[in-house]
Amino acid sequence: MTIHRLLLLTLFVLGLLSTVSLAQPAVVFQVEEASGRPTAELCHELWQRKGAALADDILPAGVVADTVHCYVLTSSRFNELFAGRLPDWGVGVAMPPGRLIALDFQRLQSHGPGPESVFLHEMAHALLFQGAGAARLPTWLHEGVAMRASGEWRVTDTVGVILEGHLPSLASLDGPFPRGSAAAQRAYRTSLLAVNWLEREHGPGAVQRVVLESRRAGDFDAGFHTAVGEVPDQFERRFADAMRLRFGWVLLIFRWPTLFVIMAVIFAAGAVRKIILGRRRDLDDDDDWEHPDST
Repeated sequence: MTIHRLLLLTLFVLGLLSTVSLAQPAVVFQVEEASGRPTAELCHELWQRKGAALADDILPAGVVADTVHCYVLTSSRFNELFAGRLPDWGVGVAMPPGRLIALDFQRLQSHGPGPESVFLHEMAHALLFQGAGAARLPTWLHEGVAMRASGEWRVTDTVGVILEGHLPSLASLDGPFPRGSAAAQRAYRTSLLAVNWLEREHGPGAVQRVVLESRRAGDFDAGFHTAVGEVPDQFERRFADAMRLRFGWVLLIFRWPTLFVIMAVIFAAGAVRKIILGRRRDLDDDDDWEHPDST
């Protein structure tokens, strides 16, 4: 069954349209089964609270957002439509040009971030598709913005990035991400680090400016250069250097040869300290023996 045929299906449609700003797209939730309605209502309420801010962060000024249709599907229908396009653990998808997203509401219940995070993640993709127009944005920018929007980042994730070793290059994250879970997680985390670093280097709103200029030029490379004053290749090299400086000493410590040396030094220091304390106790005992108390 094609996505086009899905659009023609008669699904239970939730009338959840409300008055929104031009920048914030309306979201129409279409539910395949009644059991998916609580998920749709939860996401609708979330969009009412956070949608305007998310749209303002991503969509360039003057872009009139189109309605987004959010299909809340069973696992069987989701797999039927998107098998082969997503990894096995995928539970949400946004389709260009940003007017359709779909959620697997049955597997969302057991998915780590939860339905709210997945919904915001996919809506961020939809906004990027709409904002960039005909320009194709690299995957690392898409996923970094979506990760930031959904809040799918914890301190333990940064620790995980550090301990896993070197980060993949942004050039390698231009297209589809790896399908293996560990490699994909590393790619997602690197993408978020890159987006955060982009805004630190070029100020708040850098992502929005990149989206705007890419839309105007019809090309990401040209738009990126106009927006921030450097070409993507230069940015990628500087990002890689910055991450090596930021995490390199930690990586050095936790690599096995260095860790072995550090542990050996710690154990040696402990042994020396123990010997010194033992000798001091012996000297104290000798002193007490030579000068007994007299009463």
